[in-house]
Amino acid sequence: MHLSSVHKTTLLACIALAALTSCSHGKPISRDELKSKLRSAASIAAETGTFVDYIRQERATDHYAEGHIEYLSSELNRTAKELHDALPPVGAEGQFTDSRTQVDALAAELNNLRTHIRQPDQLNRDGSHIAAIGKQLQKAISSL
Repeated sequence: MHLSSVHKTTLLACIALAALTSCSHGKPISRDELKSKLRSAASIAAETGTFVDYIRQERATDHYAEGHIEYLSSELNRTAKELHDALPPVGAEGQFTDSRTQVDALAAELNNLRTHIRQPDQLNRDGSHIAAIGKQLQKAISSL
C-alpha cells in the first residue's frame, strides 16, 4: 500500500518535470515584448467590443461578422501562440502567467462570439466579458 503511494508520487513528479521541461523550449521574452503582445491583445479586445456593438445594431451581415471575428481570432491566436512558446521575463513570472491566461480567455470569448452573432442577450454577455478582459490586460500592461 505504501509502495503504491510512493509510485503515484513519483509518477506525479515525473509528469510535472516533463511539463516543465517541455515548456522550456521557448526563448525568454523581454518585458517590452510582453507589453507589446499585451497591447496587441488589448487592442483586439477593444476592437471586438466595438464590433459587438456594430453587430447588435444589425449593421453587419452574418457573413461579414463571421469573417471579421475569424480575422480577429486568428490575430489573437498568433499572439497567444507566441506567449505560450515563450519563457516569462525574469522577475515577472506571475504577471506573465496571469496575462497569458487573460489572452486565452479572450480567445475563448472570440470563439464563443462566432456562435452568438444573432443572439442579442448572449452578445451583451460576450461584450461584457470581453470588456472585462480588456481592462485586465490594460492593468497587466501598467504593472509591467
